[in-house]
This record gives sequence, C-alpha cells and structure tokens, in this order.
Amino acid sequence: KKELLAEYDRWEKTYNGWRKKNADQAKQLEAAIDRKVDVDLLSKIPEFPKDAKLATRKAGSEALQPIAQAMPVLISGSADLHGSTLNYIKDGGDFTRETPSGRNIRFGIREHGMCAIMNGISYHGIFRASGATSLVFTDYCRASIRLAALSKLPNIYIFTHDSIGVGEDGPTHEPVETVSSVRVMPQIDVIRPADPEETAGAFVAAVHQTDGPTLIALTRQVVPILNDVDVRLRREGVGRGGYIAKKEKGKLDLIIMSCGSELQHALAAAKELGDGTRVVSMPCFERFNRQSDKYREEVLPKSCRKRVAIEAGVTEIWYQYVGLDGKVVGLHEFGLSAPGAEVMKERGIDAKHVVEAAKSL
Repeated sequence: KKELLAEYDRWEKTYNGWRKKNADQAKQLEAAIDRKVDVDLLSKIPEFPKDAKLATRKAGSEALQPIAQAMPVLISGSADLHGSTLNYIKDGGDFTRETPSGRNIRFGIREHGMCAIMNGISYHGIFRASGATSLVFTDYCRASIRLAALSKLPNIYIFTHDSIGVGEDGPTHEPVETVSSVRVMPQIDVIRPADPEETAGAFVAAVHQTDGPTLIALTRQVVPILNDVDVRLRREGVGRGGYIAKKEKGKLDLIIMSCGSELQHALAAAKELGDGTRVVSMPCFERFNRQSDKYREEVLPKSCRKRVAIEAGVTEIWYQYVGLDGKVVGLHEFGLSAPGAEVMKERGIDAKHVVEAAKSL
C-alpha cells in the first residue's frame, strides 16, 4: 500500500508540474474528463440562408464544423460512408497508426465494429465519440447501441438516409420501422430534425447530452427551410423535444404533429384546415417526455383531442400523443424503388392525407 501511495504521489507531482506549464491544455483535459460542454455552442453555428436547399445530412455537416472547432475532444468517423454521411471533421485529419492525433476514424464496412469501438472510446472517458452510417444499418449496430444506452455513454450516432425518401436505393435501404425501434429503447435520445435550423439544434442537443447516447436521423433528400417558423424557436425547440411551430389564430380545434422531412406537410395542411389548427414539431420524443407537466400541457393541451400525426414510418409509437381519438398518417408496409418524392406520394405521406385524416375526426 505504501508503494502504491508513493507512486501516486509521484504521478500527482508530475501531473501538477505539467498542468502549470500547460494551463490551457490542462483546462481542456479536465473539462473533457468532467464532460463539460460550452453552453453557448448554438451561437457558434451560423444561421442558414433563407433560400437554403439542403438535405439535413448536409446541414449536419455544416453544423458539425464549428462544434468540432469548439470541442477539440470531439472525434468523428464513418463506416466507409464519409462521402454519403458527410460527417468528416474538416482539417481534423485521419486517425491512423502514423497520425494518432487524427479526429476522423475510417472504421471500414463494419457498422457493429464502429459502434463497439465508440463504446470503448466513451468508456475511456476523455474523448466524445461520434460515428455515422445509413440509418437502415442500425440493425447491425443494435447490440452496441443498446450497451451504450444501458451504460449511459454519451455517444453520438449520425445516421443518414432516414426514410423512404431514400428513393432509388429501394426498400432494402429505406428505414420504415427503424426510428421507432430505437425510440422504444430506454436511455437514448432519437432526434429527427425537420430542416437545417432544427438540425443545428439537434447537433448541439446531442453534444450537451452527457449521460446517454443520442441518435440523429438525417435525410438524404433536400428539405425546404421552414422560414415561417422563427429561427431561434426551431433551434432551441429541438432541445425541448417538441414545440409549437405554428400557433392557432382562433380557438384551438386541431393539433397536427410531425417531425423530420414530414413537418413541411403538417404546416401545409394547417393552412388548408383553418385558423383553429396548431402544428407541433416533435423532433425528439424522449426530450419532450422529460419536460415538465406544465410545458407538455402548454404544447399538447389535454382539452384538444382532435389530433393527427404524420411521419414516414410505422405509426404505433405516435398514439401516446394522438390518443385513441386521433389518427396517424404513416407507413404500414415497406417502401419502393423509385425517386424519393414518388415513393412518398405513393405511400400517402403528404399534406393531402393529413387533411383527409383531420376532416375524418
């Protein structure tokens, strides 16, 4: 025991000497060990142009760069899909035997291996691990993701190509049940942002979540930037999990809920359904469910039982919000091989079907 204490005292002396000579690095190291994150990260991400036409995977790439600059311990990687997932940290270099300071890990075509390695990095406790692949490959990663959730590891999964909007890749690569299957896993946040500004909020929310993993589901296809909704509201609303994207102008009669690329259809349907219609963006169920009873009641008042939800995925999990009286516009079968917009239309994921569902209540 005396030898161990003496060895520890020697280590303490060495560390304190290094700490005095390298104050900035020591501060970064201690913040990393304590998992401290800059509270002002969101302001470091520039607002997107009002006429932006981006897929949320591309918006995620642009949001990632200033976050990586502000967080030197954030590392990224992809399962041989950097050109598609777009999560490469610019000027970060590749992690190799010769360049161990590289911040981008090329995991190879092994999604399970990637997520297992991310767990090891997070268990080590200094670096923040993020990794990317196509969302449909979540099934290859599931055991490692489940272990991260169970162990409350702050991994960030940047999973793209999030719906039947993938299109020509066909039903084998079009997630239908995948998002919901991760949502039902305890202790993991699933964020599906609707536009570039919500995507910025999603990335910041993910790095601030330090007691569990976060999966960000991003589109392959271009989505409109939702200029009718205040920029700050979109960005900060993601952190609360759900927020009122369009408030009713008259007496509240109907609530439409959505997330991801389908929020545009909810907003379009609301214009047709009248002044009593409210639209709620729900990018993260888990974060919303952690809000106070008061806030959740403000967003989804129990007095309004006419509710419709739309998402390009299986419908069951939405019934916790629409209730027995509500309806969900979603998927009950797999996708198709065709251009993404055509697949969405063929499967009824559009404003027209939201309007029909609302009028049937």
